[in-house]
Amino acid sequence: MQSVTYHRSIGLFGAVMIGIGAMMGPGIFALPGELAHMVGPLGVLVYLVMGALTIFTALNYSELGAAIPLAGGGYSFTSRTLPRPLAFLTGWFFWIGNTLACAMYALIFALTIKVYFWPGASLALIALATTIVFGAVNLRGMSETVRLVTIMNLIELATLVGFAVLGLAKVEAPNLQPLAPMGWEPFVPAMALIYISYVGFELITVASEEIVDPGRTIPRAILITLGLGTAIYVSVVFVMMGGVHYSELAQTDVPFIFAADRLFGGWGRWAAITAAIMASLSAFSITLGAAARVLFALGRDGHFPVALARLHPRFRTPHVALAVCAVMVAAFGASGIVRLVASVADFGYLMGLGLVNYAVIALRRRMPSLRRPFKVGWYPAIPILGMLSCWLFVPALEPRSLLAGTGLTLAGIIVYTARPANRVVMSRLPAAGARLLLLWKARRRPLMRVLIMSGGRQAQNIADRLLARDDFRLVFRTAEHQLTFVEPDEARCKMLEQRYGVPIYQGDPSKKEILEQVGVGNVDVAVAASDDDGRNVITALQAIRLGMPRVMAIVQDSEYIPLLAEHGVVAISAPWATAALVENYLDRPGVAELFEIGSGVAGLVSVLVPERAKVEGREISQIGIPRECVVAAIIRSDTFVVPRGNTKVKSGDYVVLVGPHDAVKVANDLLAEIV
Repeated sequence: MQSVTYHRSIGLFGAVMIGIGAMMGPGIFALPGELAHMVGPLGVLVYLVMGALTIFTALNYSELGAAIPLAGGGYSFTSRTLPRPLAFLTGWFFWIGNTLACAMYALIFALTIKVYFWPGASLALIALATTIVFGAVNLRGMSETVRLVTIMNLIELATLVGFAVLGLAKVEAPNLQPLAPMGWEPFVPAMALIYISYVGFELITVASEEIVDPGRTIPRAILITLGLGTAIYVSVVFVMMGGVHYSELAQTDVPFIFAADRLFGGWGRWAAITAAIMASLSAFSITLGAAARVLFALGRDGHFPVALARLHPRFRTPHVALAVCAVMVAAFGASGIVRLVASVADFGYLMGLGLVNYAVIALRRRMPSLRRPFKVGWYPAIPILGMLSCWLFVPALEPRSLLAGTGLTLAGIIVYTARPANRVVMSRLPAAGARLLLLWKARRRPLMRVLIMSGGRQAQNIADRLLARDDFRLVFRTAEHQLTFVEPDEARCKMLEQRYGVPIYQGDPSKKEILEQVGVGNVDVAVAASDDDGRNVITALQAIRLGMPRVMAIVQDSEYIPLLAEHGVVAISAPWATAALVENYLDRPGVAELFEIGSGVAGLVSVLVPERAKVEGREISQIGIPRECVVAAIIRSDTFVVPRGNTKVKSGDYVVLVGPHDAVKVANDLLAEIV
């Protein structure tokens, strides 16, 4: 099965459209009415101050998104910098926040349709239909989603800007007086209420692996999105509060449509209705894709079933995670509980964003050599201010959302701690159930986090192979691998950034402090792949010394092989076969070798039969090996066994298979199956 990776096709404009599509959601069409009820004309200042405070988080996101351009956004940042439980909770918060926000957008759209177009319609059916349609759009890829969202964004933005410009002449000073009729006490709770309107830029980083030149594009897109969104928010709310008295706005559930009708008549009302629909659908589509990518990242890192980390073979999108999110969104959207859903989404975003802001401090301390195409100034003041600008608003949320948010947090902790407990429970299950779970575990093929300790020609060859960027027929590929480079040369680091868009550490990979910054816990396999044998030997031994679980070294001189083998390093000395052997070792650690025959027409593999194998003691003729596949030999305790139909297979045997890739794959699975 060929590896499937994201396709980088989103430029600066597309990235900004993702941010605007999420940021300029239906909040601006509904929340100013609540704001008028809470603070009156002071709501204009609430939007302005909220935008100013959010800049701290936006700057921190810019540094993290440029340095760690991985799908999953805030979760991917904390998974590299914070302890595993905190990283999981970050992903949990963001997934809940995105899912509930998406359900809110679907419900607002359904309510708009019901009120203005179809009074007898079912909210549940409208929400379900919306989820199906935009789930299908997201399945085709984020770039497809961006095309549709761009059209809706332009309609929405044209309406909002037109409202602000044309309505400026209709602002009346008496409507803005007094500025704070309810006093200043509800100012902070009002800011907490509208916080959800400012988190759109975060979703840009969720699509990092689909953005072209992420080191440059992500920071620019984030800052453009926040600046443009804040300017529109402040202008629109100023016209709403100045054109209509706040007491009237406080009495309607659709304040923007109400204000447009009052200021411009019938055409203004229908323009506002159209914009509200576009805003709901745009934010819904972007947020649904973001929720799926966060769930994909959680599955990719083993917090949830690995099936959630699969990508569609044609569209390269997380289709399994997308389906799960769509079901959840449809269920919550059908509930009809708008305000509570929005408040709990706020709770999730505020908690998650606070942890991401702290991740900048952890990143600087743990990984000072990581390349940062964008770097936040005034460190550590900006990250600290970012944390405070999130967490200080949590107590200001309404009590029921705090209660629900706390419950969801506890649920997340239970989900996390349940995994090791499940392993304990598994050992006590009845024998049949335990065998099934062990079989599932044995067949599971998680992705590998690969550290390539060089950025030279040989290292790039390996990276291209692992990312399926060559023309060879790839076999036994089971998951997308996650790459990290360590390279001392600055010019080469820049080239790697542009070519691969993955985390890159600038420094000498043979140095202990550099490898410690990468983190042993962040690496499954380390490959010393420079063009210098001596440097590769030193680098590989250093990696082994630090405790990296699997280390490989590329060497030309075979005299190094015994030294490396003595220290547990896998040595590869055939330059032409390097990339194929690395790929084989990552995907099938129990397989000794892989050779491609006839330019990929067939393959030769040696499979290690594991303990408690299902084929233990069975004759070759009884195993069910495909007719196209030939058992060429069996190596048993350094003895060559000529295979016959009645030859019995034993655990510990190396079974040599020859045949077409598909047939060899089936035979490999049969031999590796555990009872």
